[in-house]
Amino acid sequence: MADGPLRFVGFAGSLRRGSYNRMLLHALLRCAHGGTEVQELDVAHVPLFNEDLDTDDPPKAVRQLREAIGAADGLIVVTPEHNYTLSGVTKTVIEWASRPPENSVLDGKPVAVLGGAPGGFGTVRAQLTFRQMAPESGMLVMQDPEVRVSRIHTKFDADGKLLDENLRQELREFLEAFALWCRRLSPRTARS
Repeated sequence: MADGPLRFVGFAGSLRRGSYNRMLLHALLRCAHGGTEVQELDVAHVPLFNEDLDTDDPPKAVRQLREAIGAADGLIVVTPEHNYTLSGVTKTVIEWASRPPENSVLDGKPVAVLGGAPGGFGTVRAQLTFRQMAPESGMLVMQDPEVRVSRIHTKFDADGKLLDENLRQELREFLEAFALWCRRLSPRTARS
C-alpha cells in the first residue's frame, strides 16, 4: 500500500451563518498537513431527502454531493446536536449519499464524526445517533478518538478563529487518526 496524501471531504451539519460547527470544520481544515487535504462540501443547496426526487437524474446538488464523497478517501462529518440528536442537515446529507442502497458512495467509505455544542456534553447524543446509521449505510465510522466539544461558544473569537490550543491539538490528532483509519481499511484509499 502506498503512503501518498489522502483527500478528505467534510461538511458541517448546520446552515446557520455563524455556526460553531462550521467554525470547528474550518479549524480542522487549517490543521491538515502535507499528508492530508480536507475540502469543505457545500451542502446548503442539498434538498431535504425526497424519494420522488431520487431518480436516475437527481437534483444537481445531490449529484455533486455524491460525486465528491465518492472521489474522496474519507468523509468528515461535523454535526451539531439538536433536540438530543443530530441535525436535520446532517441526516438529509447522509440519506442522499446512502442512495441508491445497492451502489451507495457511503458503502465501505471511511467516515469520521465530531461536533460541538454550547452545553456540557458536547455532541455525545448526536454522535451516538450518527454511529447508529453506519450498519445500514455501509459507512465505516472511526470510533476513536472522539471529539465532542462542550461549551463550543467559548472556543472561538468573534471572527471564528479558534482560541483553544488544546482543541487545536485534538483536531490535529483526530486528522492523524483518521488518516491511519483510512489507510488501515483499504488499499484503495492510498494514492501513489
